[in-house]
Amino acid sequence: MLVFLLWASLFLSSLQEQNGQDAPGVQLSGPQNVSVDYDLKDQRISVTWEDDPSSSRVPDKLIYDVEVLLTVNMTEVHSEAVDVRPTLTSRKYHWSWTSALPLECTSHSVRLRSRYQNYTSQWSPLQSITDPPGDRNLVCETRDLESVECHWDTGRPTNLTKQRMTRYHLNGRACPNRTVSNCYQTVRVDQGERNWTLTARNPLGTLELRDTADLKKRVRLLAPMEVVASGVNASVQWQWERPQYHILLMVCQVQLNHSGHIDMRNYSGIGLRSVVLHGLAPAQTYTVQVCCGLKQHFWKWGDWSEGSTFKTEEDIPEALDVWMQIEGNQTIILWKPLTVNQSHGQIKDYEVTWGRQETIVHPPQNDFLISDRSTGEGHRVTVTAKNSAGSSLPSIIIIPRLPHRSKSSMKIVGSDGGFNLSWSASPNASCGYVVDWCPTHTKCRVEWVKVPAGITRARIHSASFEEGVRYTLSIFACTPGAPELWERREGYVKECLPKGQIQRLAAEQHGSDTVLISWTGIPPENQTAFIHGYIIYYFDTSHPSSMRIFNVTTDEPGAKNLTGIPVSSYRFIVKALTSVGEGGDSSPVFLQMNPQTDQLIPVIIISLGSAACLLTLVTILCYRNWKCVKENLHPEIPKPVWKEEWLTPLQGTGRQILYVDPCQPSEIDIVCNREQSGEAVLDNNAGKGALTNTNSDVPALHGYYNQLLSKTTSGHFTFSPHTMGSPSSQLSGTVIQNPSYNLEVQASLDMGQSVGYEPDMNSFSCPNPEPHNAMSYVPVETDSWGYKFQYHIEDSSPLQE
Repeated sequence: MLVFLLWASLFLSSLQEQNGQDAPGVQLSGPQNVSVDYDLKDQRISVTWEDDPSSSRVPDKLIYDVEVLLTVNMTEVHSEAVDVRPTLTSRKYHWSWTSALPLECTSHSVRLRSRYQNYTSQWSPLQSITDPPGDRNLVCETRDLESVECHWDTGRPTNLTKQRMTRYHLNGRACPNRTVSNCYQTVRVDQGERNWTLTARNPLGTLELRDTADLKKRVRLLAPMEVVASGVNASVQWQWERPQYHILLMVCQVQLNHSGHIDMRNYSGIGLRSVVLHGLAPAQTYTVQVCCGLKQHFWKWGDWSEGSTFKTEEDIPEALDVWMQIEGNQTIILWKPLTVNQSHGQIKDYEVTWGRQETIVHPPQNDFLISDRSTGEGHRVTVTAKNSAGSSLPSIIIIPRLPHRSKSSMKIVGSDGGFNLSWSASPNASCGYVVDWCPTHTKCRVEWVKVPAGITRARIHSASFEEGVRYTLSIFACTPGAPELWERREGYVKECLPKGQIQRLAAEQHGSDTVLISWTGIPPENQTAFIHGYIIYYFDTSHPSSMRIFNVTTDEPGAKNLTGIPVSSYRFIVKALTSVGEGGDSSPVFLQMNPQTDQLIPVIIISLGSAACLLTLVTILCYRNWKCVKENLHPEIPKPVWKEEWLTPLQGTGRQILYVDPCQPSEIDIVCNREQSGEAVLDNNAGKGALTNTNSDVPALHGYYNQLLSKTTSGHFTFSPHTMGSPSSQLSGTVIQNPSYNLEVQASLDMGQSVGYEPDMNSFSCPNPEPHNAMSYVPVETDSWGYKFQYHIEDSSPLQE
């Protein structure tokens, strides 16, 4: 026996060593993450799981045992072994099975385990594909103080029909067959607190729900009936279906619905059946609903009654909000249309009183024009609104005597679609302020808002505000008299890039390296933002990359000189600078810079043209005023008029001679020698009198000489050249200082031949002159000085003595 036991132990040890060599280190922990799903349409059960990480040590295939059981009695319905080969890439497996028994009939459960050779893991937890009913949250209450009503929340659909559907019992009493979420039973409600048990049973399982309640404290009233609302006294009445409610202390909730606005009001009382509504707007339509609950042991609000619609009566309108807009000598009285809550009914007309005049204005018109207003007089205007209930309180506005003085505007920028406006306090603003606004460059009707006294800021917002439009906001001080303009603002709700274009861009060369850039800015009505300056872009067309920028910081358009520009061809563009960027690009202008010498030709042409125009103008003026010019610059010299007293008759001969006053004769050198150079010889016998000068350097004799010569033995007179040529020489005779005409003397008597004198260059002696009886003057040919001198002495003249 001992030997047998020894051999048995050795055999078992060898088997263990062999198993250890076949599957060294194998430890099976079973499938992981098992999930079960089902499809009632195909009656199919699907199972998904993952293998254990230790299965990777298994050198051969791994077997999973799958069992399907009936949950009710844990009877096996189906079992199957699934062979898998562990891999490093995927460890997730799927298995499906189609049941011959409909899954709706009973609950099924699934479990799995892994197996390798003689080693097996533990079974996975049961996964049920159908559960007992999932109802929950049982609550019991009473509605009529005669029965109990229990309701609950149902679970997921079981899809059980007919005889297999879920059955409910309340405290052992069956609920109606079609009960799904509530159950009614007639009971006594004065039994105090008691337990209520709901049992739900179907082929998938059984469920019990419990609730403990005193029905006296769980009263949920039914909805009021026959709710009637009156518009005369704004009251609401209703009736109760159960007479038991008449003794209950209850609280009722009245819901008023007016144009989508909900107003909730609470009222309380014993057996409450009517309430009076206060604070309703006149001539408005309301819809009212009522629900009630117990006040002492409030459990829940009861059901809402059906809605009842009614309309309140009209009342006199509220006072109008009146303002004015002055345009020259015309004033427009404006008022805001009353809202539905302000009109208290339908407005029939407006009554405007101005002085002794009364005008009726019918809606929808909400303005009145006062034309031909005298600026020296103020006016008191009253406006009232009228409906079927009567007239509103009068709204009064006083038009100022004179137009408002203009105020300088401050720039502002809006935010969030409006303006945050603030201003300094006015000492005259006894009743507040009025802020009105309108587009600056568009004719429109102003909008306004009134600010109470003591407040100097306001948020200005309007649905008519547009981006990129400049608005003028005026702040008026409200006084006991007419409103006073206090401050003014201008700004944009939101500035946008300029849409207009800079006009009339021009470039002109001034000098060798200076260019004058001029332009016309964007018109104010086209500006969509405040312009803070202008930027000039220019570059050499031969080098487009050489862009240069010149910033003009003024917001007024004009001209700027660009200096230091070399001779080349340039392209110029001007842009407007705003807080939102650059815009309003002008059309490009090109300029070819020329050397300075090229500018001389147009300058000369312009100068000559100007001189020609000036000369032509002067000529035309002188021609049209020739007489005046001639009289002032070159007056006409009258011809001499001879008179008888100028002539003196000669005694004995009957001839008349020109009377000459005695004068100091000039000194005359008598020279009889021709060898003296430059001598002049006076020859009385020459046929034609002329004075000849042998020296060409001696100037001609100026003046006309009428001289009494003294008697000499010689008949020749010789004058020294230097004496003749000296302007200061004393010459005998009288000099007539007018070379503009020739003096002719016509004797009344018959005169002999008169011979003038001229220097005789061919005679060396001074012959005696031929005797003549009288002296006469003969005009001779004039030289460049006007006259040649003629002197003739007759032998019978007393001058010879």
